[in-house]
Amino acid sequence: MSMIEKSYSLRLRMLTRSAFLLLSIFLILSIGVWHYAREASNYSYDRLLNSASLSIMEGLHVYGKKVDLDLPYAAFEMMQLAAQDKVFYQVLGTQGELITGYVDMPLFEKLKGESLLKFYNAHYLSEDVRVVVRHKRLSEPAVSGWVTVVLAHTLIARQQMMNDILYRSFAVLLGIMVFVMIVLWVAINRALEPLSYISKTLVSHSVLSAEPIQSTPIQEVFPLVKAINDYQAQLLSNLASMKRFIADASHQIRTAQSSTQAQLDIASQSKNVDELPEYLSKIREEHVRLTRLTNQLLTHAMVVHRGDTKIIEEMNVEVIMKQLLTECVRDNAHRMIDFSYQCEQALPLVMGDPISLREAVRNLLENAVYYGPEQNQIEILLQSNNRSLDIIIDDAGPGIPNELRDKAKARFQRLANDLNGSGLGLSIVASVAEAHGGAFFLEDSPLGGLRTRIHLTIGSALC
Repeated sequence: MSMIEKSYSLRLRMLTRSAFLLLSIFLILSIGVWHYAREASNYSYDRLLNSASLSIMEGLHVYGKKVDLDLPYAAFEMMQLAAQDKVFYQVLGTQGELITGYVDMPLFEKLKGESLLKFYNAHYLSEDVRVVVRHKRLSEPAVSGWVTVVLAHTLIARQQMMNDILYRSFAVLLGIMVFVMIVLWVAINRALEPLSYISKTLVSHSVLSAEPIQSTPIQEVFPLVKAINDYQAQLLSNLASMKRFIADASHQIRTAQSSTQAQLDIASQSKNVDELPEYLSKIREEHVRLTRLTNQLLTHAMVVHRGDTKIIEEMNVEVIMKQLLTECVRDNAHRMIDFSYQCEQALPLVMGDPISLREAVRNLLENAVYYGPEQNQIEILLQSNNRSLDIIIDDAGPGIPNELRDKAKARFQRLANDLNGSGLGLSIVASVAEAHGGAFFLEDSPLGGLRTRIHLTIGSALC
């Protein structure tokens, strides 16, 4: 059993999904901003560390056979730009001896000799620090080798700078997102205005009004308006057909009832008992006619209903034909009618409505019996190829002239007024053939009478 989806707001769904999309973009941009803020703060203070280490390196000189250092105060003045941070330094001689500074600075052995300048993060004296290591080669006669300057700076100012960039960037991003959401809200409302217009138009629009809804130049909404107008036109067409059918059916039923009532009145007023059998025979004929008309009307309504509801299943036409032929032979065993059945090949299964098709063929067989001579010959012939299937019924009756065959397929059109026909049999067959995507034809029969042929397309479903 299929579950009906709960109702939802298209406006809210579009806005929510847009918000999720913007949130995803915001998160991606936030990662990018965080990375940029970190790199920017590191770049700024790394340049500061680099300048300070370069100033210290320039203060190195050789005194005798030793390396000495005149510590330039300008290097520490540079670091005062970050007043809350601490500075740690170390200067090592050509033999790795300590010239000045802290003894246990976090200097990794693997950094020695790798490059003239190296930045890295470390932890020193319970502080997270950024360290720069600078190497310089001395080539004096008394002293030769590499000297090293290690300068470390805590991360407070860096973190403050990164946070400042982050907060300002996040504020700008949030402002942009809020602005975009407002624009989206306005745009979605404007985009959905045609639907609101259609809703208001439908509320004030009469169901039976023939005036269509005004078209719209919006390409996305135009198919909806066109579909509504087409549905309205189809509905009005169906209502008009139903009104005509009801009017015709009412007229036919009233006529049959009036004839029956007239015969009853005549019989009740007659004083001659010998005339009663004749009157009863006429009343029976009128009753038979009314019964046949009622059955045909019910059959027609059933066929139309099943066609509208599109009942589709696989059907074995050969089995249906054999069952109908058996019933027809049984019901007309007292008549001098020669029935025959011919199907020279195995028939494929056809998609359709077996009940409607059964009623259509039953009407053709009844018409062949009803309108045929006393000594009649009725033949059912099934012909098939890879694309179509024909159900053919031939009889040896009087047939229908070519100029009257289109009229014979119309509703309530009787070609012989002396018979008690309803004028619906062939109309039912035509409706069933059309509902199956096929066609119904009236042709000349090789038996001398009428050939009725239902043409079905194999593989087609009810349309």
